[in-house]
Amino acid sequence: MKKIFLIFLPFLLFSREITLEWLESKPRSIAKDYYIWRFLGQDITPKEAQRALEMTKRVTYKIFYRYAKKIKDPNISRIAQCLKMKPKKLVKQDAACIAAAITPYKMTKLSQNEKFTVFKKLRGYPVREEIKYLLPPHPERVLLKDPKEFLKIVNRVGSKFRKEHFNVSFNKQFAKQLSKYYGFKSYVKKVVFENLDRSAYSLMLLEPKYFDARSAFYLGLFAYKKNLLNIAQAFFKHSYKKSYYQSDKDRALFWLYKTGDKSALKKLLNSWDLNIYTLLAYEIANKKFTNYLYLFPPKKRCDINLSDPFEWYKVLRESKKKDLKKYSQKFECQNTQGAYALFLEKAFLYHLHPYVMPYEQYLLDEKLDNKALLYALARQESRFIPGSVSSSFALGAMQFMPFLAKDYAKRFKIKNFDLDMMFDEKTAVRFGRYHINYLYKRLKNPLFVAYAYNGGIGYTKRSVIPLFKSYSDPLLAMEFVTYDETRKYGKKVLANYYIYRKILGRPFSLLRFFKLKFPKD
Repeated sequence: MKKIFLIFLPFLLFSREITLEWLESKPRSIAKDYYIWRFLGQDITPKEAQRALEMTKRVTYKIFYRYAKKIKDPNISRIAQCLKMKPKKLVKQDAACIAAAITPYKMTKLSQNEKFTVFKKLRGYPVREEIKYLLPPHPERVLLKDPKEFLKIVNRVGSKFRKEHFNVSFNKQFAKQLSKYYGFKSYVKKVVFENLDRSAYSLMLLEPKYFDARSAFYLGLFAYKKNLLNIAQAFFKHSYKKSYYQSDKDRALFWLYKTGDKSALKKLLNSWDLNIYTLLAYEIANKKFTNYLYLFPPKKRCDINLSDPFEWYKVLRESKKKDLKKYSQKFECQNTQGAYALFLEKAFLYHLHPYVMPYEQYLLDEKLDNKALLYALARQESRFIPGSVSSSFALGAMQFMPFLAKDYAKRFKIKNFDLDMMFDEKTAVRFGRYHINYLYKRLKNPLFVAYAYNGGIGYTKRSVIPLFKSYSDPLLAMEFVTYDETRKYGKKVLANYYIYRKILGRPFSLLRFFKLKFPKD
């Protein structure tokens, strides 16, 4: 009876209406923010809305907009309205509204007359000092005299405006001044990723020591792309030395090898991490990797309910005080395999990489390649923790966004669908299988499916696939996917997919894989 109760516990706990008293009993966490967001969508009083907001871990726009509808405070409602306004409408509002919502990016969307109108209205508001730099038709001429303000503005205008006005050359002294201020790292990335070549060449007047690990890597990529291999080597070497994470070190080593430094491949083969770079190195050297472990599914079930987000939060906090080798054994059960693998990997300081394959009972009729891809995505999304909640409120083992979960629930004709049903692993796998098959039919490639799963199919078709078509080297294209999260995500999922295919007895070659084929338009 206890096992049956555990299976249905998520619905018994969460399908009811959320109350303020219930929220007050929960620890401040991302999971609690998710329920506060849901609570603010219910029929509640302004006083209840205020109390709920006070309990948040982080006030996101999602939470604020719902709160503003409930609070019935005209000032807060007005701020919410202003924040949502498009620039052309915003310029017609009063000064307080404009001051709350105007940004350098929105200023660039206004005509010259509209910019001056905004500037006049904002007399006495601190933001006026910031936007004044965007009044001249050539703001770059003014900002090239002030490196600190240059970074503030350039990082906050859109890519199109940067391309038009800030693809500028500057001398070594100005570059050196830029490196001292906050925002320099972000600026370097934008310069390289948005093809601001004049500025990139100017930045390379500085020695690598002026850059952090990631900025040095980006400039190394730029130099490599321009076939300046000696310069690229210098930046990649600096990136390798300065990187903290092993995966970042491996990335720098791989591209150092691509510049012709053969010794970098030997170092890659000694890495304890498993990532796309080390896996490629093993293939290139025709050697086997052994630092992974497939954990066969245990037969027993534990009396632990990780479908409850707050139970998972409690487990995570508790784990920080434990000997993880001993603590992980508590989760060596059929229903907690993900936690077992995660804590075991942490116990071995990520030098050994355990892989698990839960949900087998829901995938008996699934194609092997699709099964490997679902496992690869789930491992990256949630580590197979059914009660996972992300900061953007993606839910469950397959991390479905609420809008997509609701859409699929309608397609499946699920009556009385509740978002918390995504914490049930059977539901999560059903939705995940459907979505992966939907993406695969349209994209024809597991890497593109991974990008779309994270960044959306529209973004993948609009930005990612054209990027891969424009580069003769798909490995280089992988480094220039614009969204940081999506770029890293694609590499990690592909590495997972490679290993799961190996575990499932259908290995493939990454070197051959990167001779990519593209879906038809």
